[in-house]
Amino acid sequence: MKILLMGKRNFLLDTVQKQFHSQYGIVDLRKIKKYGQKVKSSLGCEFVAVKPTIIDLLRKCKRLPQIITPKDAAQIMAATGASNGWKCLDAGAGSGFLAIFLGNAVSPDGRVTTYEINKEYAGAVKKNVRFCGLENVIKVKNRDILKGFTEKNPDLITLDMKYAEHLIKKAHKALKHGGWLCVYSPHVEQQAKAQKEISKLDFVSVKTTETIQREWTTDYGFSHPRYKGLMHTGFITFARKS
Repeated sequence: MKILLMGKRNFLLDTVQKQFHSQYGIVDLRKIKKYGQKVKSSLGCEFVAVKPTIIDLLRKCKRLPQIITPKDAAQIMAATGASNGWKCLDAGAGSGFLAIFLGNAVSPDGRVTTYEINKEYAGAVKKNVRFCGLENVIKVKNRDILKGFTEKNPDLITLDMKYAEHLIKKAHKALKHGGWLCVYSPHVEQQAKAQKEISKLDFVSVKTTETIQREWTTDYGFSHPRYKGLMHTGFITFARKS
């Protein structure tokens, strides 16, 4: 069982290890029988074993190409309402982070099919999916989606790939009525091409957004933004099939 040991530092572990060694001492993982249980190390440091969230798991996943960040994935979930039972089609899997976010949202009854043309990346995605325990929800296909796909009537199609605009007409045809298309574009010129193709089809609720994330801190009674933040990562174009 995967656990997150929360204490002075957090550690993501699997209880098959039996023991965990760190600067805070040795923790006997065999004593942990359930989530929420507290345990002390050999040096007297206390930890609590909690169930890891999808964010905790993704921090340990292998990254190859640039990933979809949680702030952008959250926008897709919030705008589309993706939930249990949805069928999703994802293209340009990369490291699989968006597919995993989607799989977590639509499980246990939903399904996600993600396409990745690069064989090395596709292999890494499969490992990441298994690590997150979503192998029964997410199917990884190592092929070029521009050559066609067979999935029909998905609730959501997400495109994070070069030449995404060439797939928009096929995506519109495949989507169920009321289904969503989301195109992630790192550069403004790419989203403009996507918008142009979307405008030719029966889509409504069309918009392009970017999400800026900046943390704030309070020191000695004064609040101010942190000097570094997660600023522009990409544009997301949303469109809904009418």
